[in-house]
Amino acid sequence: MKKLSFFAATILIVNVAFAQSLDEVKKYVLLRQTKPAKEAVDKYLAIEKNALKPDGWYYKGYAYDLTSKDSALSITAASAIKTEAFNALEKYFQLDPKAPLSLDENNSLLFDLYVGFSSDLGVKAYTQKNYEVAFENFKKAVEVHDFIYSKNLVGANKYKFNGIDTTLILYTAIAANDAKKKEDAVIFYKKLVDANVADTQYVDAYQYLADYYKTKKDSVGFIGIIEKGKKLYPKNIDYWTALEIEQATEGVEKPAIFGKYDALMAKYPDNYILPFNYSVELYRYIYSDEMKTANANPYKEKLPEILKQAIAVKSTPEANFLMANFLYNNSIDISEDARKIKGPKPSDLKTKKELEANSAKQMNDAIPYAEKVVSLFADNAKPKGSEKVNYRQALVILKNIYDVKKDAVKSAAYDKKIKETQ
Repeated sequence: MKKLSFFAATILIVNVAFAQSLDEVKKYVLLRQTKPAKEAVDKYLAIEKNALKPDGWYYKGYAYDLTSKDSALSITAASAIKTEAFNALEKYFQLDPKAPLSLDENNSLLFDLYVGFSSDLGVKAYTQKNYEVAFENFKKAVEVHDFIYSKNLVGANKYKFNGIDTTLILYTAIAANDAKKKEDAVIFYKKLVDANVADTQYVDAYQYLADYYKTKKDSVGFIGIIEKGKKLYPKNIDYWTALEIEQATEGVEKPAIFGKYDALMAKYPDNYILPFNYSVELYRYIYSDEMKTANANPYKEKLPEILKQAIAVKSTPEANFLMANFLYNNSIDISEDARKIKGPKPSDLKTKKELEANSAKQMNDAIPYAEKVVSLFADNAKPKGSEKVNYRQALVILKNIYDVKKDAVKSAAYDKKIKETQ
């Protein structure tokens, strides 16, 4: 009987000692005496039996979070201590899923760690252009956010997180990219895309992934992101189509590339960029060294057809100038072909006459397009350098055409406008 009483007394003394030890930790935490608090909690949890109890881990999180706020610490050191604080709180929730100590304080420690990793350390590191450290802290903030959300925890004033913190995810992706961690940036941009975020400030996520998949030659991923981009950001349709053109035509040589354009135009009949870019490619091919010894006529017939489709969608100075310039140059080419025919045979004379008629037609067809360039320039309050060049060249084309037509009045009028551009 005496032995049993002695054993019971021993247990009582041990429990009191443990309780006093945790009370000591609480005391230092409440007094915000960070160093003693950290030392006390480390000693407390060093005892194996204490480490099996939840409360000590909660107060470790508390003590370490306080310690991490020492202004003398580097960002990296503060982040490491905050990480230990978060790990301790995770352990606390594991040992006691009801987590009364955290709930009683509106889970303030976890929310404080979220702010500490993101708004404090992450932003501070980023402004110092320490992008890798910024990325690691933003990423840790995401981890804290996701833990809070997974536990359905409520903060002060009944504040609750949404399933995804879009701003934090965006910052994390940007920091990863700036830190040259492209694969990590993809992971976080993809979180935004998978959440179907459609606010204009997040369009970069879709553009980044589209470029990434294009570079990786991942056609499935590329098509998926392009289609989603078109759906969620329809105002950026020209950008998505331009990327699709690049992806479809990259590495494809002429004339095979023209088949790619035909397929895309059938898919997007109301798009301006497609036929305009197609026309530019045709123009360059027609006047390339390769075509000097080849038959360019099929492409010369094709170009005006394609350009008309572009102009029907959007009558721009660039498209109208390209048409006027091509038709004018083509008329000169045809006239030169006619001049080369010297034979007296009726068939030669017939061919020459047909060429001269076609040359005149091409020149006449160029007039309305050149005039459109001039009229659009007049309506442009702030013309760009290229628009000024196209305007002047359109005036030159019109002057030369009326010189050929022997219309001195119109030729002089355009000559005057040309001089005014100098």
